Amino acid sequence: MSVSERLERYRSEGLGQVKGWFEPDSAELMAVLLLHQIDLGLRGGAAEIGVHHGRSFLLLANGLAPGEGAVALDLFEQQGHNTDQSGKGDRRRFEKNLERWAPDVAVRMVASSSLEVTPDNAREVFGRPRMFSVDGGHTAEITRHDLRLAEASIAPGGIVVLDDMLNGHWLGVLTGTATYLLDAPALVPFAVSPNKLYLTDSTEAAADYTAHLRASSPDLLGKREVEFFGTTVDVYGQGAPRHQVPAPAPPTGPSGPSGPSGPTGPSGASGPSPELRRARAAARRARREAADLAQQLAALQATRSWRLLGPWRRVAGRVRRWALRELAWKH
Repeated sequence: MSVSERLERYRSEGLGQVKGWFEPDSAELMAVLLLHQIDLGLRGGAAEIGVHHGRSFLLLANGLAPGEGAVALDLFEQQGHNTDQSGKGDRRRFEKNLERWAPDVAVRMVASSSLEVTPDNAREVFGRPRMFSVDGGHTAEITRHDLRLAEASIAPGGIVVLDDMLNGHWLGVLTGTATYLLDAPALVPFAVSPNKLYLTDSTEAAADYTAHLRASSPDLLGKREVEFFGTTVDVYGQGAPRHQVPAPAPPTGPSGPSGPSGPTGPSGASGPSPELRRARAAARRARREAADLAQQLAALQATRSWRLLGPWRRVAGRVRRWALRELAWKH
């Protein structure tokens, strides 16, 4: 079975059977990148900090070429060190999932806290992986530390995939990422997908991966060149053409557009009439304007000046009502 076939098998059959948090869009994007690395001639295997039951690790394992191996670092049975309770590695379930979905891959398991590894000895622990997934502790300190470990060990042109960077439940990851990116990092961000940030070790590699993803996954591309810490990233998943809901089809039959009494009329033109389209557009504009006015009014009412002028507004209202009554009486 080829690497491409193994990845497709795991994504279609295994991903839903392994407990964890790994969005299908991100799994697809990572599979595309793993295959592109093989086409580029990159070798070095894979590594992950924080494997839980192996849901994302198994994708990495299935994306390896013959002769490559993978490293899985997790606390496993040492859950007393899991201070923020982000995931709960289970060696038995992890090994069972490996046997089911990646039985032929050489995997080295390291039961340890990533804080016990330093950038100086990171290569001794992880080797030189071409794809390094960071999904360990979700505090700012651990996130920054783990990014440093990945930076120190990835192979030239390799990719670091950081989990939960934009997850509102784990803002320590965002804080740690910001601290890392503002401190002269060696890694360059190039893409974001659901719950994942992708980085590589040079602007040249970032440009190559960006171009490849745009060409291979256009229906997953939501927005190009979004500003991000002094560079830009492409956003995948959110707002992508694949996930846009199509407009409902018009009704058919004797009373629908194709019938004699529908809006097509005798001319046979399809779709709503120009008058109906203009009316719908005017209604949409009116709803937007009403929503904007409501927001402006809410903001105004929250100000101190609005509250202080309350008595004067009530006096002005009474004077206006009196003037209207006088005008009506005279006429």
